[in-house]
Amino acid sequence: MADASPTVARRTLARVLRQRREQAKFTAAKAARYAGMHAATLSKVESATTRIQPGTAQALMRYYGGTEAECDAVFDLAHAARQRGWWQTHKAMPDWFDAYVGLETESRLLRDYQVELIHGLLQTDQYAFHLARSAVDVTSDEEAKAHVALRMARQERLTAENPVELHTIMNEAALYREVGGPEVMRSQLKHLRERCELPNVSCQILPFSAGEHAAGYGSFLIMSFPQSPHEAITFAEVVYVEYGLGALYLEDGSDVSHFTKIFNDLSSRALSVDKSLKLIERALQERST
Repeated sequence: MADASPTVARRTLARVLRQRREQAKFTAAKAARYAGMHAATLSKVESATTRIQPGTAQALMRYYGGTEAECDAVFDLAHAARQRGWWQTHKAMPDWFDAYVGLETESRLLRDYQVELIHGLLQTDQYAFHLARSAVDVTSDEEAKAHVALRMARQERLTAENPVELHTIMNEAALYREVGGPEVMRSQLKHLRERCELPNVSCQILPFSAGEHAAGYGSFLIMSFPQSPHEAITFAEVVYVEYGLGALYLEDGSDVSHFTKIFNDLSSRALSVDKSLKLIERALQERST
């Protein structure tokens, strides 16, 4: 469990403790009294907004009737959740984005739909800079560069020893939305073509000709994680939906199933990987003439 990112560990611990308490039919107030904490504190633990001492997490699991394997697992999770993530040294990162980077760091598979922008892990530094500079809350070039530095660091997952698998579906509009001017876009499309040829990257383009589809409301991302080293614990998939001032993290099984169906439908409507590469090449050629 030591390899789990603090974010994955904290969110998994919150889910496991909440589920076992509810299965044991204990109120949060009763469980909190047993652990010697306020009910509000336990509520924050169960919503993954605060951390808990490993010994206290283990004691609660025993109180809920958990097995020795479950007690060992929550102890390890609570310990991992107290570590500091590499990304937390980046000062430019908004608080609400901390959870996303922690989850992305631990993911084994990312399934993503982008409405009109190139996926963040496939962007060049100049493309990313102009996007960051266009944000209403980024007030200087230095701040934008700090955002870019974090994005470039995140991209290292694509070429790491155990790289994340990325399956991205981008609307055709992403190839034509001009960010930073013609030269930046030419460089971006060349980079996209190269990145989409990585063995762990599958890139599909949803062409304009596909017509109506089930994701007309916007972009989303489904994150899947490696198998937990503890048989008693599973890392649940998470759906990430970003909006202007924050993001939603959907972990309920029905929500994940709903978005998985949408993603699969988009994938069936999108061009194949080979045809998508040809469309990227065509868009690049159009900008080179």
